[in-house]
Amino acid sequence: MTERIDDNAFAAKCRLFLDANAERLDAASATLEDSDAIPVFDSPERSEEEAQLAVARDWQRALFDAGLAWIDGPTDYGGAGLAHHHQEVFDEMCAQYRLPKLNTLFVTFHIVLPGLLAAASDDLKRRLVPALLRGDLIACQLFSEPGAGSDLSAVSTRAVRAEGGAVWVATGQKVWTSGGHYSDIGLLLARTSDDDVPHRRLTMFVVDMHDPAIEVRPLREMSGGAHFNEVFIDGLHIQDSCRVGDVNGGWRVAMATLGGERKAVGYSSDAPNWVVVQRLLELARTAAHRGQIAASVVDAVVRCYVLGSAIEHTAANLAAAERRGDTRGPEMSTLKLLRNRLLRDCIDTAGHILGMNMLADSGERGTYAWGYASTLAPGLRIGGGTDEIQKNIIGERLLGLPRDR
Repeated sequence: MTERIDDNAFAAKCRLFLDANAERLDAASATLEDSDAIPVFDSPERSEEEAQLAVARDWQRALFDAGLAWIDGPTDYGGAGLAHHHQEVFDEMCAQYRLPKLNTLFVTFHIVLPGLLAAASDDLKRRLVPALLRGDLIACQLFSEPGAGSDLSAVSTRAVRAEGGAVWVATGQKVWTSGGHYSDIGLLLARTSDDDVPHRRLTMFVVDMHDPAIEVRPLREMSGGAHFNEVFIDGLHIQDSCRVGDVNGGWRVAMATLGGERKAVGYSSDAPNWVVVQRLLELARTAAHRGQIAASVVDAVVRCYVLGSAIEHTAANLAAAERRGDTRGPEMSTLKLLRNRLLRDCIDTAGHILGMNMLADSGERGTYAWGYASTLAPGLRIGGGTDEIQKNIIGERLLGLPRDR
């Protein structure tokens, strides 16, 4: 039930919290940050990542304790029970402040939480959701495998019943697990049946990432970071009370988590599409003032601007539909494809402007930042399902085309 609260009193509460916990932006700093970084996704060194995680956790605890972590969520699961327009008031006010980076909590909030909220038992939600919202627990996603990347129905990590059905024993390997090395719990998709229909073979579980039966090994990326991991599971005991959804009903839970990921990747405030376009415009203006930009490159810059504008409007329309209760699924695949294309086009265009200056970190503003972004961007084409998978979703679920055989 939605709680009634005076709007002015709520706005005053938000302002008081933000003034006490964040730095207010002035007109100059509210446009572009001093850094010339291109926001794709963060892949910092472990020491920097640990510092970011500590700040993010402190911020979430402050938010939760003030009743602002999930303003329009049900009180049973740690929400404040207010109306959605109260959430909008707070979000609009947050845009006036410099807030902590929450990239270390991306999987927790945008992937694991949607899955739990969609299918977990009330008891499991009451145990986990408030702790996740407060930052007391950090979560990761245990889906992809070396032999089952985009085809989740083909996962081979297996969980079998033991001890009369009260416990499951899981064994297998997962890969590309973002943040697995600092997570407390993981959302594990495992094979629990050999049904002829692949989507009826899977079950979802919450597992303890600190269990000695789980080993997490870092995967070093070409960017130099190690945001991703491979995870080895050897005889992991899971209580049946930690099952999310029905036995052999894990596909539905997986779709809920991936829907949240696609939406977040499409218009995440942690990696805003428009900032990439702004960086490109800044680079193009600098080159134009020096007389170092060809007409064909100007045309490419304009195309990026138009595409970025289209993404902004598409994201706004989808967000408005969601606020009206029109929960979308396949449409988010369109947004994810558009964002991936925008990043690729912006980076390619920047390469035409910079040439060899994109390759070496000379310290000059607006040069190697694009080269570094180019090492990160391919990861977004994989996360939440590859571009090819998104095209299948669009063709089958939006356009009604026959399934790919």
